[in-house]
Amino acid sequence: MDEQETMAPFARHHRTAEMLLRTLQQALAPQFETRGTIGREDLDRAVGLIVEHGSTVMPLFAGNCRACLEDPITPRVRMAMFQPDGRRKDFVTRLLFSSVVRGVPESTDPLTGATFPRVVAPGLQANLSALFYDREWEAMNADAATVFQKLGDVGDEEVWAGIDRDEALPMVVDAVFVRVMLRFKQFSFQRQSFMRRMVETLRERRFAFTDDHFVTVFESLFGHLRDDLRTGIGRARMDTRYGDETSGNLMRVFDQFDRHREEIATPVRGLGGSRRPAGGVPRVPGVSARLVPTRRVSPH
Repeated sequence: MDEQETMAPFARHHRTAEMLLRTLQQALAPQFETRGTIGREDLDRAVGLIVEHGSTVMPLFAGNCRACLEDPITPRVRMAMFQPDGRRKDFVTRLLFSSVVRGVPESTDPLTGATFPRVVAPGLQANLSALFYDREWEAMNADAATVFQKLGDVGDEEVWAGIDRDEALPMVVDAVFVRVMLRFKQFSFQRQSFMRRMVETLRERRFAFTDDHFVTVFESLFGHLRDDLRTGIGRARMDTRYGDETSGNLMRVFDQFDRHREEIATPVRGLGGSRRPAGGVPRVPGVSARLVPTRRVSPH
């Protein structure tokens, strides 16, 4: 039997906390040494300050463990509390979709009754699943699950309020969004793949997913990452947290996205000098893409 499984719960949490701190030190030390922005003494002093908080943090781990031991709710039931929507079984999709719900007012197609953006949740899940190998997905899903375990049983519209109130969660959340956005470094190809999967997934719903929808979804997903990219300090912080060149790669993705948004917003001059919008994709016969604003409701 694995030694980790035979240890008392509080001992496992203590070892995990120590492992996280040591991993942080080992991972960051080479970067700071090669870049020369912060010396070894500064790094050791910073880690030492974190370790000194052990007397404060460890009792919290022990308290959580005692609560787990005393709570009759099984782990399977406890996990179910954090995924109330059975249609989206992964936490990555729920986390990213909560950003879409936060930034996009709902609209209803008067012919099909489909509600945007709620209707695109299955297509978003199909796209996210296709972007990563299984091990990568499992690691991201574990991070996203940690977020919802911390937040508790909340609706999609309440997720970001809880994240904003927590000091540690924003960095964990941004790590998930950064990893997804970096998959769009080949923007043109990935945009076309994203559109194709959306169209295929939503065909039975008779909802026409257009370029305009893509722009809306993409900006609502990743727009909040622009804040750190606007300043040198923000870009340096992002590179330190998520790896060298992260900020540069994200900025290049945003540049390609912004150019695409400008292209579809520029009217195209047709025969006889008439002008028509350039955005969108040809409407599939019998499929309505007209949207009527309605009140925002939870996708659950």
